Amino acid sequence: MSLPLERAHQLIENIYTAVLVFDKDLRLTHINTAGENLLSLSQRKISGQHLVDILPAAGNFAETVERSLLSKQPYMEWGMNLDLPNARSVIVDCTMTPWLVNDQCKEVIVEMVDAHSYAKVLREENLTNLHEAARKSLQGMAHEIKNPLGGLRGAAQLLEQELKGNELVEYTQIIINEADRLRNLVDKMISPNGKQYPVDANIHEVLEYVLNLVDAEESDSLNVVRDYDPSLPVIKADREQLIQAFLNVIRNAVQAIDEDGQITLRSRIIRRTTIRQHYYKIAVQVEVIDNGPGVPEEIEGGIFYPMVTGRAEGTGLGLSIAQSLIQSHGGIIEYERVDDRTVFRILLPIEYRND
Repeated sequence: MSLPLERAHQLIENIYTAVLVFDKDLRLTHINTAGENLLSLSQRKISGQHLVDILPAAGNFAETVERSLLSKQPYMEWGMNLDLPNARSVIVDCTMTPWLVNDQCKEVIVEMVDAHSYAKVLREENLTNLHEAARKSLQGMAHEIKNPLGGLRGAAQLLEQELKGNELVEYTQIIINEADRLRNLVDKMISPNGKQYPVDANIHEVLEYVLNLVDAEESDSLNVVRDYDPSLPVIKADREQLIQAFLNVIRNAVQAIDEDGQITLRSRIIRRTTIRQHYYKIAVQVEVIDNGPGVPEEIEGGIFYPMVTGRAEGTGLGLSIAQSLIQSHGGIIEYERVDDRTVFRILLPIEYRND
């Protein structure tokens, strides 16, 4: 029994790779949302059009689709360059599969995967491997951190008693609260199971908390541009670990800029995305952007490794810790340089696998 066409199109719509369906005359009968996004074309405008009218500069592509139709055999093409009508081009890996009904080819299903996605998978796999290396490094250092934290907290309490209501008590409270938070964080790092305590976390509240911390550290006011998406949903996360991760990334941006520098915090909802080889219908993206000089070229490929730093006074642990904490939430931190700006992109699924 053949699958009804309408039902087949419903199934295709739920596939997160780009799928196009052409009839025996090479006219488009269906394109799913992923296909519309990849080609920047809408089904409403191109439905019923001939393949060469949709992609007039993609001669080899049209020939391969037609060959699959006539031969009733599937074909695969790797690294095919498609010139799109909007003067953009995309390199894709294609699979053409004829849809046979009673040994007659009625339609051809074309599945496209952005070839750059493979590079993204390899990059994310490499960063995932860093997760375990960073965690082991942190566990070794955690024991050395706890002792001075206790002394720091005790000194802040003594100072608070001496201040006796002075407005500077606000800063001693920050020291005490941060010492407690770091102690709890260290306890989690050295625990055998790395247990987390997920709660409903508001990303914007976390970012504002971190900005207050960073602002208290700086003698001059920071130039921060907030580009927040107000529709951002809450996520399930360990709030203390999120604070530490964002604190490390934002502090890194602050250290990279001069007195005239600017930091932009941008939040967005990302739909139908793959993070560390897991597909999510919805995820949160936060970008920390600064106009500093960027990461030195010689260490760009290893900035998330422990002990790798471009600053003489740096420890090389901040970004490594941040990556480890974000990965433990099923997310990832990516780095790139765009238009003379440094971008650290944090991707977090709404619900994560605590593994």
